Amino acid sequence: MIPLLRACLKTAALVLLVLAILPVQWLLLPFDALASRSARLWHRAVCKVLGLSIDVIGQPLGGVEIAFVGNHLSYLDIPLLGSVLRGSFVAKREMRQWPLLGMMAKLQRTVFISRVPGDARVAVDQVEAALAAGRNLILFPEGTTSDGSRVLPFKSSVFTVLLPRMAAGLRLQPVSLELLSVDGRLARDSAVRNRYAYHSEMVLGPHLWAFMHARGAHLRLCFHPPLDAQRFAGRKELAQHVRDVVASGLSFAPGAKQG
Repeated sequence: MIPLLRACLKTAALVLLVLAILPVQWLLLPFDALASRSARLWHRAVCKVLGLSIDVIGQPLGGVEIAFVGNHLSYLDIPLLGSVLRGSFVAKREMRQWPLLGMMAKLQRTVFISRVPGDARVAVDQVEAALAAGRNLILFPEGTTSDGSRVLPFKSSVFTVLLPRMAAGLRLQPVSLELLSVDGRLARDSAVRNRYAYHSEMVLGPHLWAFMHARGAHLRLCFHPPLDAQRFAGRKELAQHVRDVVASGLSFAPGAKQG
């Protein structure tokens, strides 16, 4: 198929999906189970339209009081992870203003936080409130996105909330997300990776439009065993350990398993 035609058809399909899901999701918001199921169906439909496919290794935890913590490459991670996991994303405040994506994020009860250092306490309070309400959370402690060639350091501020809650019953599961290919090309260099990865000074509209010209992308999602809070003396030690576990699940990481 001609890339431009492919992009136009995908755009039309996404618009139809949004028009179909918006009223349904709004009506289902008061009903947690139904709203969660509707959101997952939406994410799966978006993945189908965009040509996003994923190999899953390991088993995601079931139930409630779970924090899934992993690395972050792109806004496209949201439908991928949302198609597999039940939970609310923790995202940067600017996403509220993004066309379509921001609207859908609001309806899926995303926790929007500021990444400004001076607002760290407010961000921690927002995460605390979401956990207290019994919601599973999906977090990206890098604080930004990368091109997928490495895992950035994890910011320890969010673990200020997670560590004591782990002692009280919260389960934390590290998650590794790795880009394998884009449009049939292996993600071995930045030119290929950047067709999926959204980082640095990239602009959302042009990036998404360029990605929709491609047939899609293939990724691997690895779920690691949950962690025991008693192993860690503090939030910084926990943040570093989770980051190391996430990096170990990626094939480019030193000592990581190839596959």
